[in-house]
Amino acid sequence: MRFIEEKFVPLAARIGSQKHLVAIRDSFAMVMPLTMAGGIAVLLNNFQKLFREDGLDIPSIYNSYTEFLNTSGLGKLFDAVNNGSNNILAILVVACIAYYLAKSNKGNGMASAIIAMGAYLGLAPIITAVAEDGTSTNGIASSVFGATGLFVGMLVGIAVGEIFPRLARQKALIITMPDGVPPAVAAAFTNMLPAIITVFLICGVGIYIEKFTQMNIWELINMIVAMPLTSVSQSVWTVVIAMFLTGLLWTFGLHGGNIVSSVINPVLTPLGLENVAQYAAGQEPQYTVVSGLWSGFAYLGGSGGTIGLLIAILLFSKSKASRTVAQLSLAPGIFEINEPAVFGVPIVMNPTYMIPFVLGPVVLGVITYFLMEGGLLRRPCILAPWVTPPILYGFLCTGGDIRGAIWNAIAVVFLTILYTPFVMINDRIQNKTA
Repeated sequence: MRFIEEKFVPLAARIGSQKHLVAIRDSFAMVMPLTMAGGIAVLLNNFQKLFREDGLDIPSIYNSYTEFLNTSGLGKLFDAVNNGSNNILAILVVACIAYYLAKSNKGNGMASAIIAMGAYLGLAPIITAVAEDGTSTNGIASSVFGATGLFVGMLVGIAVGEIFPRLARQKALIITMPDGVPPAVAAAFTNMLPAIITVFLICGVGIYIEKFTQMNIWELINMIVAMPLTSVSQSVWTVVIAMFLTGLLWTFGLHGGNIVSSVINPVLTPLGLENVAQYAAGQEPQYTVVSGLWSGFAYLGGSGGTIGLLIAILLFSKSKASRTVAQLSLAPGIFEINEPAVFGVPIVMNPTYMIPFVLGPVVLGVITYFLMEGGLLRRPCILAPWVTPPILYGFLCTGGDIRGAIWNAIAVVFLTILYTPFVMINDRIQNKTA
């Protein structure tokens, strides 16, 4: 315990406050509402698949809903929402990372975001489409806009967020306009030379990488970074380690979710979006270890699966203080907000609840992993809002798979049973110290 307090906790705190990881974490949080909108659109546009022959096998519902989407125009509407959210995620993230990192470097966040988008699109490979009449059209490959472009987008955002603010502070590069010039125009001239140098530098690096390796930067990053990280991330040990560390950090008062997610989300988010795209295309999602495995099936009621703790307290605790906290925490807990329980019960620095808080989600995560790998439960394929209540969450994030809801219900019962003996132990400890 002393080793964890003296060595591990300070290290985790430093990782959680590392500016590049914070910028990436905050960027994904910023675009979350838009990706939620895209996830809902994909779900509504594909909900009828639940009633196909390989599902509930109710052709009348499947055919009528499909026809309704086509005749009402809603199908095109849902496609448009998805195209304007999940399918442009790389563009959104590159701008947000540059913005947040520039702000942490005391620079111009908005200018950095614009420069980052320009540099990113400048690096994008050009493809040529040939029509039936022989005419050709050049355009940017659509793959760089969505999930497959996220790794490059993160690198470009970090590069701009570090380079541009430093150049903008060099007096030799600042063009000073006379008094009376509108502030917006003066600011544009102030940023002009640093912006030009930043764009030329980043695009130049990308172009010469392609020249010497015969691979564009997307192909190179995918080979060197994305593929190895993807392979490693899909191990059950990733689930065990990430969930164990998240719970352990929370018990020492650190936001385990923010710290761990800042490290793993850059890898898992693109994979989750790939699952969404595969589901939208009528395919089975490919990746098991994505964020939906955490929020949808392990962290029911929030980190530590505290919905089970609250139910156990309300059912079995005789402590008036604990029951009062549980009553106040139940409503937010249903919507995955468990800070009232974590700090009110409390769980932080409470060795009694440390074991179920840490191990409960690990057990659920491992079982869920093997259920999905064995084909007994569909992999997460919809980015359901993180405040979605349990049971409904399991149903939505698996694209309307009723098995997801059933497993959520079983998991809630499991968590309640797991927490019950510790609730009773905590009651006895309170009685002795009262």
